[in-house]
Amino acid sequence: MEIKVVIDGAEPQKEYLVVSQTPITFVEVMDEIGLNFYRPCGGLGKCMSCAVRFVYGAPSINAEDERALEFNELRNGWRLGCKCTITKDCKIQVPTALVGEITSPQGVLSEEQLPLDKTNIAIAVDIGTTTIAIAVIDIRTGKILRQASCTNSQTKFGADVMTRIKAAIDGKSEQLMDCVRGDLMELGHKIIGKDFLTHRMVFSGNTTMTHMILKYPVDGMAKYPFVPYTLDGVEMITEGKNIYFMPSISAFVGGDIVSGLYYIKKRKTNGKFLFVDLGTNAELVLFDGKKYYCSSASAGPALEGANISCGVASIKGAINHLSITAGKCKYTTIGGEKPIGLCGSGIIDVVHELRRNGIIDAGGLLIDEYSDTGFPIADGIVMTGEDIQQVLLAKAAIRSGIQMLINESKMDINDIEHLFVAGGLGGSVSVWASAGIGLFPKKLIQKFESVGNSSLYGAITYIMESDQKMLAEIKDNSQVVILATNPEFEEIFIENLSL
Repeated sequence: MEIKVVIDGAEPQKEYLVVSQTPITFVEVMDEIGLNFYRPCGGLGKCMSCAVRFVYGAPSINAEDERALEFNELRNGWRLGCKCTITKDCKIQVPTALVGEITSPQGVLSEEQLPLDKTNIAIAVDIGTTTIAIAVIDIRTGKILRQASCTNSQTKFGADVMTRIKAAIDGKSEQLMDCVRGDLMELGHKIIGKDFLTHRMVFSGNTTMTHMILKYPVDGMAKYPFVPYTLDGVEMITEGKNIYFMPSISAFVGGDIVSGLYYIKKRKTNGKFLFVDLGTNAELVLFDGKKYYCSSASAGPALEGANISCGVASIKGAINHLSITAGKCKYTTIGGEKPIGLCGSGIIDVVHELRRNGIIDAGGLLIDEYSDTGFPIADGIVMTGEDIQQVLLAKAAIRSGIQMLINESKMDINDIEHLFVAGGLGGSVSVWASAGIGLFPKKLIQKFESVGNSSLYGAITYIMESDQKMLAEIKDNSQVVILATNPEFEEIFIENLSL
């Protein structure tokens, strides 16, 4: 049988062809043509957000399809991609948002074409749950000579670390490791060449990502009390190689956070600060001048577009900023492209604007006019009541985590001198909209500073100043604050569910 796949909205338009003699899943088809199909829940059928359309040859409707899709959508050939098994000739349209920029590395600087003195360079790598970033550094000056990023191809196993830990335990650890190594090899070859592994490299990443690339067992992080195989920094020095992995603090406060703290302490301040990394998870650190109070808020991936009906990753065409005046939306999109959905910063803007305009109440409920249909943002893009509730759950988790750290440290909020916000979302989020929906305390607005990819910057800083004493100081003076088992957190969380 012949299986044809097209990506809606991709330019130039291309049709992929797979031939199979036996039944094959849609996910396997995407693997065969080299496209990483984005499944936020890892293919468990929980998020119900990976629908694709069969132009012809649609498979039989299953229970998951009926649960996720309306009757008219099923009749028009829509099926859940993660649950499709193909048994006959077909043609499939895949929304751009489910493939994104995964097909090839992005972001290579124009300097790529310039001559590169390979005798004085080192490489910094940030292995994020969603994105992998790599930078080539001049070790004499610290200047970034080249950089590139790509979506972590592990996303086909799920949007968050827990779905990937489950995949590893289910026997897919080799595949997970190969995903990251393949991404790194492709990025490295593209911006340096085949000999990039002969240079000094510093890696930062969350505890799960580090374990997977080092092929450490992750079973201990699958359930409470979440015990990693190791939290130590890992250094490998062999002929032609000097590779270092940043240490972690706990199962959910990893080397990416240690790296970010290292960057802040070396380049920003020694004063009291709140550090928030808004990625696929939200890691929080409050430094009172002596101790680092750390936690991870289980906010879920809603603020990165997952679990939101109109949500997409931060890719071309994603609405990243928005305002509402007299019920009409004005917005900007990444790359100035036709809007395909809302990324995290756009989602926060929408909720803030809906509340500011009285279109939702303090509990996030839409006024009667939009309660059934949702609020229209653009052609085919609607913010539903369920979407808004997902955002409120995420923001309540983060804000409650911040409050718990303040309570634990016994600090007064006015004593916090800086609010550093990092991560993919942290680099683009509106601080006013964030404070407006209660994500951050309003008293910290004037102390806000975006620090972008602090994990990567920390790895770069460590290349230039390999201060093991400071890393030890960060680890030794860190106190992990467990949120889930604390009854006080539950009370604060409920309070923070309102706008």
